[in-house]
This record gives sequence, structure tokens and C-alpha cells, in this order.
Amino acid sequence: MTVSSHPLGRPDRHRVAIAPLPWPVHCLLLIMAAVCAVLALRQRPPAVVIELSLAERMQAVPEIEWYEPPPPPTTAEFQPVLAEAEQDAPAALFDQPYEMIVRLERGETLDGVLADIGVVDADRAAIVDALDALLKKRSLAAGETLRLSLQLPADAGDAPLVLELQVRPQAEREYIVTRQEDGSYGGEAKVYKVRPRIVRIATHRIGSLLASGVKAGAPAAALREFIKALSYGVDFQRELRHDASFALLLEEGVTDDGHVARAGHLLAGQLDLAKRTATVIAFKPEHGARQFYTPDGDSVVRAFLRTPMDASRISSPFGMRRHPILGYSRMHEGVDFAAPKGTPILAAGRGTVVRAGYYGGYGLYVELRHTATVATAYGHMSRLARGIRPGVRVKQGQVIGFVGATGLATGPHLHYEFHRRGRPVNPLTQRASIRRHLTGRDMSRFSALVRQYREQLRTAPLIGTALH
Repeated sequence: MTVSSHPLGRPDRHRVAIAPLPWPVHCLLLIMAAVCAVLALRQRPPAVVIELSLAERMQAVPEIEWYEPPPPPTTAEFQPVLAEAEQDAPAALFDQPYEMIVRLERGETLDGVLADIGVVDADRAAIVDALDALLKKRSLAAGETLRLSLQLPADAGDAPLVLELQVRPQAEREYIVTRQEDGSYGGEAKVYKVRPRIVRIATHRIGSLLASGVKAGAPAAALREFIKALSYGVDFQRELRHDASFALLLEEGVTDDGHVARAGHLLAGQLDLAKRTATVIAFKPEHGARQFYTPDGDSVVRAFLRTPMDASRISSPFGMRRHPILGYSRMHEGVDFAAPKGTPILAAGRGTVVRAGYYGGYGLYVELRHTATVATAYGHMSRLARGIRPGVRVKQGQVIGFVGATGLATGPHLHYEFHRRGRPVNPLTQRASIRRHLTGRDMSRFSALVRQYREQLRTAPLIGTALH
């Protein structure tokens, strides 16, 4: 017997270890267990086997009566069931109308679409004729959506019947062609009323104002009006921040069911500049044309635009400089505005085109004569606007060309010159007085409009991508 060690170092008298038995003893115990098992099996009573004679086994099986299967059904009995099944199938499979919406792709016609879905020739011709009578020689453009109501009749094979065709090429007018009871087709036009709705766009500038506004959902025409109205008094190079926020108030035409029938035209707009907010308000005086005014009632229209494009960076100012291509210093007789290729260039003032074409290092070039002593010039264009040629009169703010890098240019930009009495002067130092100030009844009406528009620039429903 050995004593195990105690955790506290004291001997534990209650826990002992027993030494293992020798191996001969193990073998003897196994032999004795095997002998006992054999003796127990020999003393078990034998199983009782009961033998039955053939007669006794036959009596033990229950007697089963003879079964005769019924005769197969005759044709007379089977036919009525088959006829009833055929009669029920059309009601479940064919009588229910279903709808199909098809968008016309480029080059597709209504007749071709109907042929593709299996409409028979006579119905196709009748449907096309009925719609042509409504369209009055106008054709459906690519992208138009056709809404078809179809049915598969039981007696017409797989050819579907067109129950109704709807198409809405204009938001305020929908054309419907319907199948009549006699199988012919008749058409009708449904006209929706259009009402004005005032909405707003609120976003921020990333790149140009035009591209940022279009991305936010504003109509391009309204944005061009906004930029032109700002161009008279905003120095885009010094005042416009990269992430400047701006908002437009628009009046659009919508139908009773919510479709936009007329893109919004500009009512007012505001642009947050570095140190101020520029606001323009559209107004039509009692005896005058619609134009834009500041909230104080001053017309934004000046004799010349401060900058002839939506540009925010002057890449080269007016004055002496080292030419980037020629490599020597000489007078830079204009101002260079860096801008992406294709940016619209505006006429700085009303005038006549005296030159339009390639002109040496200026590349594609336009010169405008405004008065007997004042002219402006625009160089390095990528292309001219339609109709710009010598002798043509242009309006202030009219697009005359697009930014490029033709001639001696290292990248896309506009070279803009301002000439007085035949000599170039710095365009950014030229000032012109405001032409018109509202007074009397016009000023009273305008002041009320300013209060209304300023409130709506904050509260009118937002469309497009909201400012985050």
C-alpha cells in the first residue's frame, strides 16, 4: 500500500492504491468463466417444434372468395367524359384577358410588333388604320410604350385577339384603340388637362453650373437662362466656389394624373457666392418684355456680360506673359478661361459677326462688332454655333461657339478679348451701367413677387436630386 500525496503536504489515510494482480491469475479467471458459460447452455430446455399435416395446414389458411374484375369501359361510356373535359378547358385557359407592355425600339413599327405576338393580318391592318387616323400622319417614335390587352379565344388556335391598345406619345394626350363587338376596331383620343405647378431644384456645383443642374434634374433651357442672368454681374472666376449651392424655382405644366407635360421655365434662382448670394427674379413689366431683375428692382441686363461663359478659372490673365508654346514674352491681349471642351460660349453683347473662321494662332475664331468703338473676340473654339457667319446679327447671351483647343493652345480654353477703338483692353475691368430700374405700379407688383418667390425657393416641392 502506497500513500498518495496530500495537496497540503499531509498524508491522506483514506485514499490507498491497490497493486495489480499477476498475469497467471488473470488467465485462470478467464478459463473458469468460459467453462461456466458452456455448462449453462447445456442445461437450457430444447425448443418445441410443432408439425402439421397438409390437411391441417389447408384448414389454417382462411378461405378467399373468387374475384372477377369488371369489363373495360366501352367507347360510348368514355366519350361523354372526354367531351365534358374539353368543354371546361377554354373557360379556364382562354377566356381570361391578360396585359402586355411593349417598348418600341429603333426601326420597329406597330404592325411589326403585332405580327411578332401572332395577331392575324386582318386585325393588324384594322388596328394600324385606327391608330393612324388618330395620329394624323404622325408616326410613333422609338421609345414609345404600347399597352396591350389581349385574349386567347378557344376557336382561334394560338392567335391572340387585341381587345385594347393604349399609347401616350404626349403627356396630355392618350390614344386608345378598342375591339368592337362585331370584330372591328375603333379609336378615341383622351385629352388630359394641364395645370401649372411650381417646383424647385436645390443642389450644389460640381464642375460647371450647367452640368451640375442637369444632373440634379433641372431643364437645360432654364439653366442657360439662369447662367446668362448671372453673367452680367457675377465674376465667376473670383466669386464662385467649387461646391457653391444654388436653387432654381420653376413653373412646369402637369396633367391631372401627374405626368409632366411642359418642362419648367425659370421663375427665380439664387446662387451662394463666396461673400454674397446672387438672386435673379423673372418679371414682365406692364409695358415691356420679360427679363430678370435683382430683388431691388434693377435689371440684370448690362451693356456687356462680365464673363461670356460658365467658367470659374482664369488660366491666363490680361497683360505681359511668357507664351507657353512660343517660349518668349509678349503681350497677352485677352483673358483665358479654362473650361471643358464643348462648353458653350456666349456673345458678350448684341452685335454683328465680322469674322468667323480660322485665324492664325487664334484657331477657330469669332469677332463681333458691337458699336463703332467696341468689339469683342473669341478664340480657340472647337466649332462654331449653327448660323454663325460674317454679317449675321447676334443677341446678347446667344451661343456663338464652343470651347476647344484649336490654334496655339495647350489645352481647351476660351481666349476672350475686348477692344475699344481698335485697341485691346482688360475685359474684366470694363463696367457698364444698369439699363433699367422698376418704378411705380411695376415696382409694387414686383416687390410682392419677390416675397412670394423667396418663400417658395425654400418651401416649394423638390424635384430631381435634393441638396444634401
